[in-house]
Amino acid sequence: MCGPAALPIAAAVMSVASTGIGAMQANAQAKSQARIAERNAAMEREASQIDLQNSRDQAQAQYRQIGQTTGAQRARAAAGGVSVDYGTAAQVQADTQLLGNEDVNRIYRQRTQTQMGRDIGASNYEASANASRSAGKGALVKGAFDIGSSLLSQASQYNNMRTSQGKKGLW
Repeated sequence: MCGPAALPIAAAVMSVASTGIGAMQANAQAKSQARIAERNAAMEREASQIDLQNSRDQAQAQYRQIGQTTGAQRARAAAGGVSVDYGTAAQVQADTQLLGNEDVNRIYRQRTQTQMGRDIGASNYEASANASRSAGKGALVKGAFDIGSSLLSQASQYNNMRTSQGKKGLW
């Protein structure tokens, strides 16, 4: 059978093991959260590149539409015997070009706003990853201090037990 000293030692070992395992699990969980946040940041950046290409495609389609519309206006005016280089026909074409360019500018403004949102999202995910890594390191440091505190507490209890039994204490 174990002596009376074995119980506090066993309790200390169990406490240290439990604290150490808890700290390692918290660190592993924080690392996992950091990896997820980093992947989310990368996906935001990828989505931003897709948005950029989509806005380019939309602008190009708009330019084509402007060209088709002004071409059709010129053809109709010419078919009606109206000069296409001045007067009302020229003004209609100029207005079409102006309105079409405003639409292209709107496409690019929306792209800029989307880009800002994606950049903010990616930055937030990166900050979350950094915070998770810090939390993991903090869990390990806290675990080390908790282990030290537990060992000191158990040693103090063991010392008090030995002293109360009339034996010489540890210190």
